Amino acid sequence: MRTLENLQLDGGCLAFDFINTVNTRKPAPEFEYLKTFEDFLKWSAKAGALRGKRLQAIRKYTAAKQRLASVQLGDVIDVRENLYQLFSAIAAGKSPDETAVNTFNERLSIAFQKIVIHVNASTTVVQFNSDEVSVEEPLNIIMKSAFDILTGEDFHRIKECPRCGWIFLDTSKNGTRRWCDMKVCGSREKALEYYHRKTKNS
Repeated sequence: MRTLENLQLDGGCLAFDFINTVNTRKPAPEFEYLKTFEDFLKWSAKAGALRGKRLQAIRKYTAAKQRLASVQLGDVIDVRENLYQLFSAIAAGKSPDETAVNTFNERLSIAFQKIVIHVNASTTVVQFNSDEVSVEEPLNIIMKSAFDILTGEDFHRIKECPRCGWIFLDTSKNGTRRWCDMKVCGSREKALEYYHRKTKNS
């Protein structure tokens, strides 16, 4: 049975784990893990996007405002699908659709309005303003993760699993990782290839 509890976090970064909150994208999303805004909050806790008092404050706030939670869930899904469009194109070695890039930039602008930077003699700390409860806080943190991948050294490591469509960072030493998870999609593909060889030779 598919649940948020047994959903694997194989993306290699927060943004990709968020994109992968559907069971498979090929040929079309087969199973949706984020059916409610509460599901999104549970996933945020699981993935480490938001925990503790901040998570509880948002949960309490949205529990009393179901209409707001419903609207926000729609925003969550829209952001997720926009990120998939963007990174799927990059993984395929293509330029992302201009509309997808513009949508990303608009959402990124919203997220970065909440960023606060603390600097001292030895380090710089980037965090989001926590003076008020915001239902958009988890999404803002996810957008920062996506920005870091797009502008960082791991840009060339962005890949898409050819079997399920999950997006992941290829952190293998030689950069030849093909599957989101060798034990799942990799083994299934090998089994399928073996079946085709066997039936062809029979």
